[in-house]
Amino acid sequence: MKKFIQYLLLLLTSIAGLLFFMAFPRLFDYRVSGSDHLGFKLLAFIKAIEATAIQFFKPDSWKVLDIWYQETVIDRYTYSLELIFASLLFTIFIGSVIAYLFMNLPYKYRLRVKNVLNFFEGIPDLLVIFMIQMFLFMLYREFQIRLVTMYGLAGNEPIIFPMIINSLLPSLFFAQYLIKVMEEEFEKHYILLGQAKGLSRLHLLFSHLTRNIVPVVSIHFRTIIFMVLTNMVLVEHMFVLDGYIQELNKLLQIQSSSPVSIFFYVGVFMIPVILVERFVSLIGKKFGSIRGMDI
Repeated sequence: MKKFIQYLLLLLTSIAGLLFFMAFPRLFDYRVSGSDHLGFKLLAFIKAIEATAIQFFKPDSWKVLDIWYQETVIDRYTYSLELIFASLLFTIFIGSVIAYLFMNLPYKYRLRVKNVLNFFEGIPDLLVIFMIQMFLFMLYREFQIRLVTMYGLAGNEPIIFPMIINSLLPSLFFAQYLIKVMEEEFEKHYILLGQAKGLSRLHLLFSHLTRNIVPVVSIHFRTIIFMVLTNMVLVEHMFVLDGYIQELNKLLQIQSSSPVSIFFYVGVFMIPVILVERFVSLIGKKFGSIRGMDI
């Protein structure tokens, strides 16, 4: 019963957020006569929310499936999901490799690696994507070297390059978090006891430390998921990818789009992502129950 109420509140707050989002532009008056300042029209904003909410109860607004269930929309939908899940797997792999290599470095090199990770953490995603884009342009223009397929043109949608770009900064962020958790875990008594018994560092890392940090990492992993989703918007736009984000953008630009169709399009896109997040959370709870932790 508690779970049912929780999901019901989540659904209602999602609908309320959509209504607010669609009516928000009506809050401002961009043509205030005789003034250089931006005006506010609270009454128009409230009426816009009311008019948008009424559309949820119109039968014509719920004829969304016929529009969504088209070959082009399905192709864009599956392509974007492939990019997201491939980016998540790549993020886990690269982040884990960096973290485990870091833990096996001599202490004098660790500070340098941390400084590099901290440097990339402060760089905006858009700047990193733009710099990589310009670097590949330069390689092709000066040396006729084409490393990867960058753009989605003529129906040929790339996977590898957008996946790498989409997961580059999230993987560094994930590695940084893993390093922090591993260093804290390495100070605990069972690690010190294992070292006293003569167990190797690799054995302690893979056999004991990894399973003990899974519950904590699973909680934080939802941040990585939404970082990948945020980067998807930039990647699809900058590399002209015919993905589902472009489909959502076209829908939002149509003045006659009903809130039901927008809610459906966003909901269908988010359901697989939420299921993955819940799956990771369940894995964390499973490992946490083995360790006697309440996650």
